[in-house]
Amino acid sequence: MADRKNTQSWIRSTFDKSRYELINDKYNSQLLALLDLDNTEPSFKQINNVTAKLQDKTLCRYQAMLLQIYCNEPQRYLRLDCDQITLTVRCSIKDIDSLLKPIGAKNRPRIYKAGTAAKPADFTVFPTSTYELNGGGSRPIYGKPFYSHGFEFRFYGDNYKSLFLYLEGNEKESGKYSLRISFNPNKLTRDEIKQALIHIQKRIGGEYRYTQLFSKAKVTRIDFGILLPGVSSAFVQAFRDNTKSLKSHCIPLNGQQVVETTYLGSKSNASHCIVYEKLLKESRGYTEVRHLLDQLAITTRIEFSHIPNREKHSSELWSLSTFPSRLKQIRVISPKYFHLLSDGMLKAMLTDKRQESVKKMRKCIRSKLIKNRKRLRVHKIGQGWLKEEQKVVASSLINLIINPNS
Repeated sequence: MADRKNTQSWIRSTFDKSRYELINDKYNSQLLALLDLDNTEPSFKQINNVTAKLQDKTLCRYQAMLLQIYCNEPQRYLRLDCDQITLTVRCSIKDIDSLLKPIGAKNRPRIYKAGTAAKPADFTVFPTSTYELNGGGSRPIYGKPFYSHGFEFRFYGDNYKSLFLYLEGNEKESGKYSLRISFNPNKLTRDEIKQALIHIQKRIGGEYRYTQLFSKAKVTRIDFGILLPGVSSAFVQAFRDNTKSLKSHCIPLNGQQVVETTYLGSKSNASHCIVYEKLLKESRGYTEVRHLLDQLAITTRIEFSHIPNREKHSSELWSLSTFPSRLKQIRVISPKYFHLLSDGMLKAMLTDKRQESVKKMRKCIRSKLIKNRKRLRVHKIGQGWLKEEQKVVASSLINLIINPNS
């Protein structure tokens, strides 16, 4: 049976409102009330309910205050983290065979045997589908990797705490051989990640071979992000401050419902920034969020999903700390200006947060301020802090992945 205490512990340690000194309990409750978690598909409540809150000057000032403090003092109130990393490691057919070599009475691949009778592992290895990873196909496509085997390293029987391993090149049709490893560092402890990596290490021939392979690992994807406790995404009008034309998309985008997730950049084929309502997302996977909701802080997450092979720089794991951060481009319009907008404009603002729409709203607010000889100010997080924090997070990950025995 799954041990859901781990999930509850993570939810409390991440979202418990008592952990954040700036959270106002009264306002936080009002913002939580905008979420409808009782439906089969959690979402924001009706557009009129949310619009009414954006008309509340006191609530808008509270949201503006949090954004300003977070951006002015990120070193005190914010933490840059990585909540997804995917690596590709080139290997040989011998390495693949070592992982799949059958052993025991059941003749199962060696990768499934974790721990010993005297010292059981904290995780169990399960097979997992490669269907989506292979683009829904059952045959290799020229020029693209094709994964023949997938494994989930599940800790304590809780699928919340998992590391995934995929193998490319076991089929005769493929001439490439590689390992693909994917996990969320926020949901696993360093010790758990070490256990999983050391297990892989043992199965491919030991520490020397592992180091030989993983020192040349390439980053396929990595997500760096920050949480904004106490800030509802309904009040976040964000855009990327760049001159180039930028594709963007919202979910949902039907003119009737409040946007829950905004992609600033092409989600399908490029690195991109994401702004979303964190509790809504987590409530879909973990019912614990619904049960603990009154104790939690409403939270917006802003992250950058980095896909190195779409960028003009190295994708080597060892160079992770030098990856450019697009989070420095994010600008957020202060909610203190929302009272300048009509009901219709507020509704439009809530239902369409694409880059061009937010910039149009910024232009509208600016024109109203100019009449009163005032300037529009936006919130942004310091580039220096982001750069230094990324170095710290990256260095920790590099050392953990390449030297799990240390």
